[in-house]
Amino acid sequence: MKKKLTILLAVMGIAIAAAIILMPSPAASSMRPVSAPTAAVPDSIMKIFENSCMDCHSSDGNPMARSHVNFSDINKLPPEKLAAKAMDICKILQKDGMPPKGWRKNNADRIPTDKDKQAICTWASKMNP
Repeated sequence: MKKKLTILLAVMGIAIAAAIILMPSPAASSMRPVSAPTAAVPDSIMKIFENSCMDCHSSDGNPMARSHVNFSDINKLPPEKLAAKAMDICKILQKDGMPPKGWRKNNADRIPTDKDKQAICTWASKMNP
């Protein structure tokens, strides 16, 4: 009986030791790269916003416009909110909902091109896999 108990305890000890050895440590798991989207607008996209959007959508811009999106503070948004805002911007641009007609008339050379819109939508889709 003692022999069976000793063997049982030895097997249990080995099983526990193996579980501890094979279990990843918390430090190792915290060193894994995070696949969450970055909370920063790329410079190439920000240049489009600066050229075509920030007259109204900035801290110095139109209060109504900046209540929807303020490109001066966009990099302060958490990744999830930035991703949602990016998709909203893409959808509005695809419908030619922005910039407004009056602004377009006075700033024809600053209207986002199809290439600009595509770049924004590509960025938005990367933010929203």
